[in-house]
Amino acid sequence: MLSSLLPSLFLIMGMFIPFVQILAGKQDWEKVKSESGVEVFEKKINGKLAFRGIGEITGKPGKLVGIIENNVRWKHWIENFRSGKLLEKKSDFHKVFYQSFHSPFPVSDRDLVYESKIVGDNRTGIIGVEMRSTSHPNAPRSVGVRVNLIYSVYKIEPKASNKMKVTFETMSDPGGAIPGFMANWATRSYPVTLFEGLRAEMKRPDQKEAPLPR
Repeated sequence: MLSSLLPSLFLIMGMFIPFVQILAGKQDWEKVKSESGVEVFEKKINGKLAFRGIGEITGKPGKLVGIIENNVRWKHWIENFRSGKLLEKKSDFHKVFYQSFHSPFPVSDRDLVYESKIVGDNRTGIIGVEMRSTSHPNAPRSVGVRVNLIYSVYKIEPKASNKMKVTFETMSDPGGAIPGFMANWATRSYPVTLFEGLRAEMKRPDQKEAPLPR
């Protein structure tokens, strides 16, 4: 499925801008579907399609961040996942990862190298996980076409009763020739499968919590 072309790895707010300068903003998003407790929105930005998923997840932010960064289990919840690994740990809150994905014929397989930063707001308890493409000397040769991840963000807001409101937003240039109908299908389906995968992983007792900025 083409959802694999749009990486897993968010609402952009002023507190979450080391990588992007409020690319998407808050206005002009079009709601395209609501499924499995996930609202899906899309928006054109400079000719490229960004999309956003908003839903509720049960559990603690530290565990959710731990799942997002746990490359050992990516294959269990990221759709069409092929391979991936940690390339460099710059700090507890700044890492570089590699991921590759199977793509449906006739589309070439995709991969990406991206850096991920964890940021937090002590006043609100909100946690952000921000990602964007980068280069790295230890990155493998591309399996087909290297995706340019313009940005991805998870905004994690703790709520009452052990719940979190999670907003996922992303925009990328998948590269190469991709049929329009496949790209449109992927953007509308990927947020739902992403949330379903994260919810399933949150139920696993062996998933560890990641350290969070204080």
